Amino acid sequence: MDTQLIVILILCGMLTNLMSAVFGIGGGVLMVPILYTLFPDFPLQMIAATSLTIVIGSALINLAYFYKQKIQINIKSMLLWSFGMIIGVQLGFEASFYLHDNIIIAVFVTTLGLLALRTIFHNSVGDNLTVDTNDGLKGMFLCLFGGSVAGMTGIGGGSIMAPLIGQLRSVKPYQIAPYTNYMMVIGGLGSLYGYLSKTPPFHLDYGWQVGYVNFSVVTLVVLSSFVTSFLSMKIRGILKPDLARKLLGCILLAIASYMLIVHLTK
Repeated sequence: MDTQLIVILILCGMLTNLMSAVFGIGGGVLMVPILYTLFPDFPLQMIAATSLTIVIGSALINLAYFYKQKIQINIKSMLLWSFGMIIGVQLGFEASFYLHDNIIIAVFVTTLGLLALRTIFHNSVGDNLTVDTNDGLKGMFLCLFGGSVAGMTGIGGGSIMAPLIGQLRSVKPYQIAPYTNYMMVIGGLGSLYGYLSKTPPFHLDYGWQVGYVNFSVVTLVVLSSFVTSFLSMKIRGILKPDLARKLLGCILLAIASYMLIVHLTK
């Protein structure tokens, strides 16, 4: 790798951790367009696999901080939603090998665009203490849908799950990031084996690659993510939930627009 590429990937790692810790969206939504731009010869499945692995690494770092902060979540709900996400990720992963790139890009852009608008204009219910008994099943089906899009596009799930589970009355704003980080690890691991066990049609002339995952890119991004983790948690503690939600919507909309423009001009 040349110096410019290394610097860009380090900056990506920092932004990935910041987005994961503050917004709970994992950074895959950021990594997919960047990898798509930096490595135009990569098949979309390789971009998705590498992005998903980066998301898992960054989420593990954040979970260590959330554990220290003693943020409480409903483990039963988290496991149920993760189960739905794993099934969705597997379905999306397998479907990606049978769909044209234009369809995968269309799913990426449409999903992010709709979620961005929903997130920006959604009225927060606040810290509602009433737990909807239907949230478990409803959340599982939402995560099944989100996981299928994540497995197909490599978004990572958090960018989809954060707005989706944010609609559930039993989930408080400060719990969204811990929930989605747990789910990104569990759901991501569910599809990682599939990516690692398949033989890709393309290999870089440099770097360490196993199946569809380029671990040279993953290692560089995750290590730089670790360096930023302490600052990310400080920003998370300062930012108000409503402002964070609107910023998340604007970021998703900007990335969807960018991905569409890059694909149309490629």
